[in-house]
Amino acid sequence: MRVGAKEFINYLRYQDKELVEEQPRLTKTQREVLQLLAEGKIMKEVGAILNMTTRTVAFHKYKIMAVLGVKSSADLVRYAVRNHMIAA
Repeated sequence: MRVGAKEFINYLRYQDKELVEEQPRLTKTQREVLQLLAEGKIMKEVGAILNMTTRTVAFHKYKIMAVLGVKSSADLVRYAVRNHMIAA
């Protein structure tokens, strides 16, 4: 059985694990960067939207990863989905 992206996102959102609310540990800018990256935007697009350089976006991304204790972009997306930062 093949599962679509929407169903997979819903699975991640509502699986039995408790949601860990980490957003207060992130600044407003970090939350904006994370949301845009999780929506599939590349760093250059995020920079254009938020009026910052690609290098600044990268700095925020890696700072977010350190704060949340994640090691990959996939983990960031998973976190954003579980914490309802992006729409399904």
